[in-house]
Amino acid sequence: MYYFSIPSDFNIQTLKKIEAINSKSRKFNVSEVYGQITEGEFISSGRMVSMLPQMSLASLKNYMMYCKKYNINFNYVFNPSCMGNKEFCKENQKKIKAFICTLYDMGINSFTIAMPSIIELINGLGLDINIKASAICEIDSPSKALFYKKLGAKRMVVEPDMTRDFKTIKNMCHVFGRGVEIIVNNVCVKHCAYKKFHYNHEAHCHESSIKQDINNYYFHRCSMQKASAIHNVLRLNWIRPEDLKYYYASGIECFKIQGRHNSDGDNLLKTIQHYFDEDYEGDLMALITLFSPYNAFQLKVNNKKLDGYIEKFYNHPSFCNDICERCHYCLDYAHKCMDIEKALETNQKTINFYTQYDEYSMKPCVNEGE
Repeated sequence: MYYFSIPSDFNIQTLKKIEAINSKSRKFNVSEVYGQITEGEFISSGRMVSMLPQMSLASLKNYMMYCKKYNINFNYVFNPSCMGNKEFCKENQKKIKAFICTLYDMGINSFTIAMPSIIELINGLGLDINIKASAICEIDSPSKALFYKKLGAKRMVVEPDMTRDFKTIKNMCHVFGRGVEIIVNNVCVKHCAYKKFHYNHEAHCHESSIKQDINNYYFHRCSMQKASAIHNVLRLNWIRPEDLKYYYASGIECFKIQGRHNSDGDNLLKTIQHYFDEDYEGDLMALITLFSPYNAFQLKVNNKKLDGYIEKFYNHPSFCNDICERCHYCLDYAHKCMDIEKALETNQKTINFYTQYDEYSMKPCVNEGE
């Protein structure tokens, strides 16, 4: 059996539909939904709170009753990359522990955590809590996987930049065990230099004490980076439904769909069904964005034209050295799976738009490419 962790839209009908989907599959199971509250003191996470489904503690308590009814676990996301050192204040430590205990008493015993210091605080409670080390931990090596295992994590999410490094994935599975999870629809550019700073921005952007005249700096840079080279769409850290088999063979049993900002449960379930079917006919970018475009300039990628693309990464683990100007492998596939003329036109419109409407004073840095 292979397991999926998917974002919660906090809709009871979605839980009911998940139960129905699970009942029809002998190979796959949506084992958990994940999310957080958006009110209160400790609401920072890896996502901008204003973009998430709005949820109070009382509403979450009611939702938990239905999770139990439909036999779907709920994983609480508490994964900021930074808390401004609040966790090192004794009074705040007490508050964090009390908050975790409140959630635990509600029936929540699974948490996604990024900061080692918070994992240690939770460990000190002595409760039966299952901790998942977040993708924000950037676990990209067996040694880091082992670190989080020894720290008490029962599960871990692979650093998305390692999605096609099958040798490292196999080694992480070897040292960590069966709890290794990988995101199937990550839309970040591989080795994005902005990423860790973007994580910190998301962790603090809800704080009223911090004035932000500009809150779209990273989103604009992300969009322009993707548009700076035609093959960048191939370098996003996605996994096609047809390619799950390579991850089974590498030791992965758990998969994650990201997209907590997407509150359309039907689109989410449509996405899940394609992964359960291990088959998808259509635009890959539509699938990995849960059929809700990332921006107005999203490229179209023929999923079936990518048959065979991942195979080389699996069979020849060291062939990709990330020096794209010396290797045209991704560029060649880009020509196969996209209308290049339209894609180039769309990319130029993207760069023109975000450059024109960018509010930040510095000129954005984008990689040169076709």
